[in-house]
Amino acid sequence: MSEKTPHPHFDDRGTLHWHTRFADASAEARASNKRIFIELGREICGQCRSLVEGVIPRPDVGPHLREHYVALAADADDAEPEVEELAAQLDGAMMLPFVIFADADGRFLDGYSGVVTPPFLVRKLRELADKPVGG
Repeated sequence: MSEKTPHPHFDDRGTLHWHTRFADASAEARASNKRIFIELGREICGQCRSLVEGVIPRPDVGPHLREHYVALAADADDAEPEVEELAAQLDGAMMLPFVIFADADGRFLDGYSGVVTPPFLVRKLRELADKPVGG
């Protein structure tokens, strides 16, 4: 498993440890009985920056993500096939960032694209918390 690192493009103020390879995130999620939180974006994307720097560090978001998810920062310009397959399941996704929730085996659980507001992300995290980790 690769070493955990900060987000490759944005400063989430140390909130999460980010993987940049799907296989590493999946292996950690399996070992820790967690799901995978995928931020699929670009370094030049303002909404991607807003998600990572403004939403994820919030006290109503960051702790929940740390406790229940393994984070994966995926590059939209060089996405791995597993991430592309998951992104293809986002209905009507047209705007970055793509936020994808998957289980440790890479099965799509939920997701959305575009502007990410804290209330929306918190609501989505609560909805997923009620579902078993295995799917």
